Amino acid sequence: MKFINAIAISLLFISTGFSQLEYSYEDMNTTSPSHGQDVWNPFYTEYITFHYISTQGWAGWTATFGQLSNFQQELRDEGYENVVIIAVGQSNISNFNGNFTASSDCPLVMDPYPGLPIRDQFDGLHRDLIMVDFDGNEITRFNLSAGLTNGYKNNIRGILESVYVFVIPGDINEDQIVNILDVIQTVNMVLGTLPVDEIADMNGDGFINVVDIINIVNIILNQ
Repeated sequence: MKFINAIAISLLFISTGFSQLEYSYEDMNTTSPSHGQDVWNPFYTEYITFHYISTQGWAGWTATFGQLSNFQQELRDEGYENVVIIAVGQSNISNFNGNFTASSDCPLVMDPYPGLPIRDQFDGLHRDLIMVDFDGNEITRFNLSAGLTNGYKNNIRGILESVYVFVIPGDINEDQIVNILDVIQTVNMVLGTLPVDEIADMNGDGFINVVDIINIVNIILNQ
């Protein structure tokens, strides 16, 4: 079954193309963990992302954003920790942001009006939910005019089974095992001989330092 799913995903990539997507705007939702940070790049670059193209002025769209927030939590509870749903509003109606985010902890960015470059880049229609992989390639999209139905949720779960890469804590070089090579790579980041990668920030304090090295060593010793 997983082999069939993998083939389906491969065909999906062929049909949607491989153009890489990216934007970087401030998260305006005050209850979001990334509030005040630039998203989707760099805060969520290691995530599978969903982009909800919407406006902030209507109750129905606000309700869908609340549904998406609950669904994001469901996915994380199921082990898909590196998944995030980002709403893409419009800068000209930012006075409605508070109402729009009242029941959602997901990030909200403002698509600058009148150009709306995010919508242009995604070729996004109102209420589209666009799923993007770790490398910035579109996987698929759904239009949530009727809200987030169980059918859409099940489809998303099926796709995640095929494309999601589970991160092993301490596996800095991503070879699916935690060992001395991960310690060496982190040491080199601290020394500045390798570029810093946020995967090495073991304690999530925003810095790569000796504390992260100790955390990796402890993982190895406790295996």
